[in-house]
Amino acid sequence: MITADPEVDTSRLEPEPAAILDLCRQRPLSVAEIAAYLDLPVSVVKILLGDLLDNAMIVVRTSAPMANGPDLSVLEAVIDGIRKL
Repeated sequence: MITADPEVDTSRLEPEPAAILDLCRQRPLSVAEIAAYLDLPVSVVKILLGDLLDNAMIVVRTSAPMANGPDLSVLEAVIDGIRKL
């Protein structure tokens, strides 16, 4: 999540949504990161984010897909190493 408008005035918002917008001004954060910073359950943060999204106050970005999957030979080497333990 990232704040849709970095200059948005949060003074009229409840403390939790205002804190979310303040956190997301600088860089995108995941739901888990926001929950950890605010010491709130993820389920509560999801609801708050839904309200902010409905009001167009945040922008949701998905993570970029990997262009090429992981190198299979590296994964096989890791598995072989683990088996030898």
